[in-house]
Order: sequence, then C-alpha cells, then structure tokens
Amino acid sequence: MKVILLLIAAVFSGTAVADDHTDGGPFYAFYHLQVTNPAGVVGAMDKFWASDCGKQYPADVALSQEVFNGGYESTHFIINTFQSIEEQAKAAEIMRSCPDSQVFLQELSANAQPVMEYMGPAPVDENDWGQDSAFSKFDIIVEPQDQAAYAAAYLKMMKAVEQDISLRSYGIGAVFFGRDKFTHWVWTGGRTQAELGAISQQLLSHPAYAAFNEEVGGMRKVVNTTQVQMLKAYPRN
Repeated sequence: MKVILLLIAAVFSGTAVADDHTDGGPFYAFYHLQVTNPAGVVGAMDKFWASDCGKQYPADVALSQEVFNGGYESTHFIINTFQSIEEQAKAAEIMRSCPDSQVFLQELSANAQPVMEYMGPAPVDENDWGQDSAFSKFDIIVEPQDQAAYAAAYLKMMKAVEQDISLRSYGIGAVFFGRDKFTHWVWTGGRTQAELGAISQQLLSHPAYAAFNEEVGGMRKVVNTTQVQMLKAYPRN
C-alpha cells in the first residue's frame, strides 16, 4: 500500500521543471489510471475538491473514461489544465503537504492503480475543449524534424474542413514530460458521442483530409486511438 501511495503521489506532484519550451501555458497533465471502483474514484475526487485544499488547487480538472482504448491498461484518466509552471509547482506543494491531499491519495489508491502520466502544451488548441464531453484521441509519434511541418499541415487541413463542417474542439498536444510511448496526442471533440461520430464521418470524407494524409503519411506513426467520455469536471475556484 505504501508503494502504491508513493506512485500516486508522484503522479499528482511531479517536480516542476521550467526550460525554454515550458515557460508559458496552458499545460495539460494526464494521469491515466486502471480503476477498479469508479464510484470510489468520483467520491474521492468530490471530497477533495470540496475541501479547503481542493478549493486552492490551481488547475481545471476533469475525470474521463477511456471507453475504447485498444491494449492500454488504463480505464480512466484525470486531466489537469495548468496555466503556468508556477501553478503546477503550487499544485505539487498542495499534494505534498496538505492533509486533505493525503486522504485523497489514500482513497484514490484504494480504488485505482496508476498506469502512466505525461504533460505538455498544445501547439494547436481550437474552440475550447472544455465545452465538449466526448472526444476521439489519437496518440502519435512525430520525429523532431517533422513536428513543425506536421502541426502546420494539420491546422491547414482543419481550417479548410471548418469551412464546410461545424467542428467543435480540436487540437494537437505535445508531450514534453513522460514521453516514452508517443510524442503527441491529437483530439477532436463533440458535445455527445453521436455528434462526435457525425463530425468524424464528415471529417474523414472531406477532400482536405485526404490531401492531409497524403502530405503527412510519412511524418507520423499512430500508436493508439481512444474514444473518450468526460465524466465529471472540477473547475478551479
């Protein structure tokens, strides 16, 4: 149990490291979990974010279910949106020192096991994903020499598609810390799974998407695709 608590504490209180790439936000921090008791996780999160420490937590937080995710061991993930490295450092200190945080970590460890974590900014981040609750998420590998060209081609394609299709949120996130499985994640959002499905079908059949795939086919490798359903949000106070 002590080992599990240490692992979860490490996930939620990673050391903040600032360099030339990470001076500004927002940063998205993903904490993937294998959940054995979803109600217990929701209860632990409700309790913490209602506490004095939770009310000081400097991030927008959401719990999502990975409805379909291939061979990944995780069943859910918690995403934190930090606006700066300073906010991440403050969150780390709260998780290390606040009694409410220690109770939260204990209750979380009783209902879930940590699987993986990663954090980074989103070079492309359009239309406020916080207004959506259903997402398609693609984990991809793009080599450093191709990353700028890939992001530019993706944004060009999506802007062209947006002329004909009512898109919701979409973007590309770049993994700066925790980059051991993929380098980027790409998402498309919808208010419901039905709306997301309709958007995805229209997107896949659009001529700009075909041109995009022809342009970037040699730049990226798709590692995994996930259907995501947001379960509950905990906005910062």
